[in-house]
Amino acid sequence: MSMFSSIPLIMRVTIYLLLLPLLLNSCNSDGVDFTIKTTLNPHKISPLTALLEIKTDRPCKATIKVLGNDPIEQAYEKLGTELTVPVVGLYPNTLNEVEVTLAYEGGQVIEIVKIQTGLIPNYFPIIKINKVDRTKMEEGLHALDIHFANFGKILSSPILFDDKGVVRWYLDLSFHGAMVSPFQKMKDGNILVVGRHTIYEFDMLGKQLKKNNISTNYGMHHEVLELPNEDLLIAVGKRDAFLNVDGKRIQSDNDFMIHYSRKQNKIMKEWDLAKHLDVTRDDHNFFREGDWLHMNALEFDPSDSTIIVSGRNQGLIKVSWNDELKWILSPKQHWGVSGRDHNGSETKSFLLTAVNKEGKVYGDDIQTGNVSAEDFDFPWGSHAPDLLPNGNIIVFDNGTFRNYNNENNYSRAVEYKVNEENKTFEQVWQFGKERGMNFFSSIVSDVDYLPNSGNILITAGFLSPGANPSAKVVEVSPTDNVEVFEATIKMKDLNTGGKSGWGHSDILYRSERMLLRY
Repeated sequence: MSMFSSIPLIMRVTIYLLLLPLLLNSCNSDGVDFTIKTTLNPHKISPLTALLEIKTDRPCKATIKVLGNDPIEQAYEKLGTELTVPVVGLYPNTLNEVEVTLAYEGGQVIEIVKIQTGLIPNYFPIIKINKVDRTKMEEGLHALDIHFANFGKILSSPILFDDKGVVRWYLDLSFHGAMVSPFQKMKDGNILVVGRHTIYEFDMLGKQLKKNNISTNYGMHHEVLELPNEDLLIAVGKRDAFLNVDGKRIQSDNDFMIHYSRKQNKIMKEWDLAKHLDVTRDDHNFFREGDWLHMNALEFDPSDSTIIVSGRNQGLIKVSWNDELKWILSPKQHWGVSGRDHNGSETKSFLLTAVNKEGKVYGDDIQTGNVSAEDFDFPWGSHAPDLLPNGNIIVFDNGTFRNYNNENNYSRAVEYKVNEENKTFEQVWQFGKERGMNFFSSIVSDVDYLPNSGNILITAGFLSPGANPSAKVVEVSPTDNVEVFEATIKMKDLNTGGKSGWGHSDILYRSERMLLRY
């Protein structure tokens, strides 16, 4: 009788089950031996990421999956015995379980790697999910181009959160010491942000891939747009740009565009918007002298190589790549002669005329913006124009000083159809007016067309400043104006220093729907 047979039956079964995996591995000639080394936050600015260094005794491919309520999975096609595998989407303040699958010829092996993360910064907002309908939403997580008060300066830290409102990725850009924006993911997968004179590109782990400085005569501000050839179109101001207004020589700001080559790292072309517009028109400039345009967004139309410019203080304009003015979409009030010295051409002939759905022209009081129609209004203090597949334009209408007063405050996303031949435009769709002051954002904000669902993503980025500062991110189905997603971003304003104004308030500049992928 063997020693094994003398052990009680129930204990023999238990020992057999425990040894079974070892017996199978020892008998499987197609198995793989491996080691995994884990480094959390490998580049020190992306705390919810990690890098796995995997060594195997036979060529493998890796798939990783961050387990949890909203798992993040990504497969990597590289085959080898030494793999460097990025992990994104870890949960904060959690002992994360990451499932690693190593596939090799003839089979696969699965290992659970545990990664402990820390707390997110205490100044991050509280994210409340109001509505989620994944059957009708655009795929992806929710990206915030968000910026935090820092005692008169700005601390930038873009965030991605999931459908539960949990932050799953962020980039700590405090090393720059000032605002860097807008945050966006490029076609090649790089994360791009800019400061006044610096262009940064990172990967999703926070590795700095590029850092280029432009001439300090230019100051980048508000907008960087990727062109079809992956170059950049950037809104800038110039230190040596001046206006002559009422006999005074005034330094202007944020009224040039530049074409910047990412490959050659240099400025290829510039446009002077003062060449086309009346720099003395001050109906909406209440902030400071010289900020007559306040360009805050650009949109490129590849169909005719034109650029749509949003100027908070003037409206929307369209110029060609060859620097010709095409049209102006703005209330028809106080438009005069163009030029920095106010000695250019008349601008009135470029103003679009507003018409209703039947093509009938609205009255003069509506054309000048002094009153609004029930089914039409201009964008006031506009942000973020975006071209739709049908050629129409959507824009965030902040509503700032609507009808030249402070009595009709609401913000909205609005769609316009422009007839360039007839120099007319029509309001096609809007969302937000019905929400009144609860959706009113006097500054910043965003609107995006979501290509797979056809929905519109709307960001009201600066709501209820003061006691309860917040922002809203809403995804809307434009066919029925039903919200399929809504989140409230409750700002904390921790580092205000007891003051208000720029650098003393948290702001949500823009938001995007973005896949969390390396």
